[in-house]
Amino acid sequence: MRKQAGILTFLIFSLAFSVSGQDSTFTKFAGISFGSSIPKTDLEPTYKKPGVQLSAFLQFTPNRWLNVGLWFSAGEAQSENREVRFFDQSEFQINDFARANYQSLHVEPSFHLLKKSNYSIYMAQGFGFMRYAVYDRDNSNLASQLDSRSQGEEYSNFAVLLPTTLNAYYFLPNDFGLHLRTGFLNPQTDYLDNISNFGNPENNDNLFILQLSILKRFSIKDPDDEK
Repeated sequence: MRKQAGILTFLIFSLAFSVSGQDSTFTKFAGISFGSSIPKTDLEPTYKKPGVQLSAFLQFTPNRWLNVGLWFSAGEAQSENREVRFFDQSEFQINDFARANYQSLHVEPSFHLLKKSNYSIYMAQGFGFMRYAVYDRDNSNLASQLDSRSQGEEYSNFAVLLPTTLNAYYFLPNDFGLHLRTGFLNPQTDYLDNISNFGNPENNDNLFILQLSILKRFSIKDPDDEK
């Protein structure tokens, strides 16, 4: 996670400085975010074990009420059930622990419920992709352990992501600000804990997120002012 945090920090400041040097752009602000992702899986049916999530993002403003954000995130989520007993396990080695590492990239249109010059509350619905890998207690990849799942059950390490979030931000007079974000990542997979048919295959696994971001807003020059 330290390496991923360094990459995210470098990425966001590189994007920020490149944006600030432009005369005309839709980019409104950029941020770097720290927070938690809390999984709900077949092993962990309630949201109660937080992991780390880091994000870097840019926010675009095509008009007053509609924004578009571009988010890159990396995180970790753990699920555990030491008393897992889905059925007779004599022929299988069903895992009772899973650690999922993931990276995601998504865009999200957002609609402001309340918007003022220095603060806003808005809803966002995103679309993107997640890459993930699931490991056992010994740090071995569970995807290759075929006896941990029912016969013929294989899965990809990519999934569609449909995050739904509630957001709020506040800017200080120096154009730095804070951003609070909460909601669900809604990955379209049931394998964040490596288990599907042996658990509840009708419900996808999910991640609840809670994040706090540091923002920098950039002034947008109006070309008409230079005429």
